[in-house]
Amino acid sequence: MSDNNYIMSTGEFWFFERHRPHAGLMLKVTRHLESRQSKYQRIDIFDTVEYGRVMTIDNLVMLTERDEFAYHEMLAHVPMLTHPDPRRVLVIGGGDGGILRELVKHETVEKAVQVEIDSEVIDLCKRHFPWAEETYSHPKVELVIENALEYIKQVENSFDVIIVDSTDPVGPAVELFEPPFYRHIHRALTSDGIMSAQLDAPFYNIKRIGKVFKILRGIFSDVGMYLAFIPGYPSGVWGLGLAQKSRKIHMEPDEVRYNTIRDGLKYYNLEVHRGSFMLPEYMRREINKTE
Repeated sequence: MSDNNYIMSTGEFWFFERHRPHAGLMLKVTRHLESRQSKYQRIDIFDTVEYGRVMTIDNLVMLTERDEFAYHEMLAHVPMLTHPDPRRVLVIGGGDGGILRELVKHETVEKAVQVEIDSEVIDLCKRHFPWAEETYSHPKVELVIENALEYIKQVENSFDVIIVDSTDPVGPAVELFEPPFYRHIHRALTSDGIMSAQLDAPFYNIKRIGKVFKILRGIFSDVGMYLAFIPGYPSGVWGLGLAQKSRKIHMEPDEVRYNTIRDGLKYYNLEVHRGSFMLPEYMRREINKTE
């Protein structure tokens, strides 16, 4: 980690992620396990007192052992239990394997393809997070190391669900928040297909999220924003998006399929699914803007 993000105070080491000029997250570090500069980004793995093992990319928290389940369960199960029969699923990004771990819980899934640009993220996660090795060896999982934008250009009418688990819109992920990418996603979905995507912290960046929704409304039949509570992310509340290719979003989750996976869940349930779409007024106004 850079000196600006790694602070020594009274003999203790702390990681600091700045969210705003005068606000951020501090975690007391017990061990810095590994640091690697890949072709695309800087990846660090370290242990903390409060949040367990943490992975950062370019000094931004990507996941913590303590709260990763909230992010992965909500990004995966909301679209999966909204779609009537998800058999082929594509994950864009998600090198830690958490989304794949949730997807293979669904009996309907025949193939879960992951396209990840940086193989070194996967290698490090296999070494340091207990679920990753088992997930990547699952027979339903197919891993593709490639730029997602190039991959998706070649796909048409192939996936029932596409999940965009990218980093924030900086570095190699910038193009994953632009109109051409979302148009390729639309084409890659089957006729009843649905996309979910991580967006940003609405408390800090609701205008940026609003711009994404303006793009999505021009491409998809219906869109919706929902929330997950993730303490390790900026402001602790994260915005997630849902986009339906050819119909209105069916807001009621499939209870029968939910009951087949519920015992393995820590965050997602039917009530959370329904309630996550209830947005504060300032968020609702911004994502519904037409100008």
